[in-house]
Amino acid sequence: MSLNSASEDEVEQAKKLFWESQAKLAASMKGMTEEEEAALKQEQQEKYEQRVLALISDSVFFSVIIFSILWYFFANPFVAASYAFGATMGTAYSYGLAKYVQVLGGSVDDMDSVEGAGVGQARFAFLILLFVIVGKFRSQGLLEIPSIAGFFTYQLASLNQGLKQ
Repeated sequence: MSLNSASEDEVEQAKKLFWESQAKLAASMKGMTEEEEAALKQEQQEKYEQRVLALISDSVFFSVIIFSILWYFFANPFVAASYAFGATMGTAYSYGLAKYVQVLGGSVDDMDSVEGAGVGQARFAFLILLFVIVGKFRSQGLLEIPSIAGFFTYQLASLNQGLKQ
């Protein structure tokens, strides 16, 4: 019985310490001046922009590598061309997705934080455009599967960024 009571006391003590640390954190955030808050926001914005640039760069890098491999191994040049088209649309989609995420949490009071929101809202247009163009030019040789695989190349870049962090 005393063993169970000791374990309950430890849990209660841990909870108490957790909530005390949360209260200290909240108090320190309330104590920030507007200049400190703006500086912190600017620093976080710069970090985010660096990560977006790294994501787009990795997406382009993987696209070029896979395009080169497809160009070398497949006799049909439309396999590589279809992949390149899909990869271009996927990179554009990831840019739009990054713009959408950037404006999350923005408010009317801070118009700079919602700048570029239109691109983020239209990110699905790149996927729709991919299907429309592939459907339109299928008879000229554009292939569906390499185009769709190319579109999802941005996922490799996203995975790579996640593994780096």
